[in-house]
Amino acid sequence: MGVKERDPTIPGWFPMHNLCLVGLVSLNDPPRPRVDHSVSICKQAGIKVIMVTGDQPPTAAAIAHKVNIITDPTLEYNYLLSTGMPKVEAWQKARAVVVHGDLLAEKHVNEDNLDDMDPEKGRFLLDWISKPEVVFARTTPS
Repeated sequence: MGVKERDPTIPGWFPMHNLCLVGLVSLNDPPRPRVDHSVSICKQAGIKVIMVTGDQPPTAAAIAHKVNIITDPTLEYNYLLSTGMPKVEAWQKARAVVVHGDLLAEKHVNEDNLDDMDPEKGRFLLDWISKPEVVFARTTPS
């Protein structure tokens, strides 16, 4: 049986043989100029800068490092976990945390039944923002 040409009777069928890579495209969306400088000035003034983005966590962490929000990526909580460090030790050693928006939404939903005056309501958020360097990634407007 030889090589078939495109068969219009099969929806979506397309021959996937004898192909040649013609090119590769990449997108670079760098931070605006001097954002790193602005973040540094804010930090010097005692202002804590928290990044909220729709980017994936690894992208968000890389950009946060590029603009001085995360100063040492090796001291980020998820990075420390990826080295095999236990959760408690990683949390204690971590200087930065990148929180996925799904986790934020999940924690929020789990506390819906708590009274607004309950001191435990929102404790997870206070724990996260207690770190010197904080990034919320894959967030949505809701």
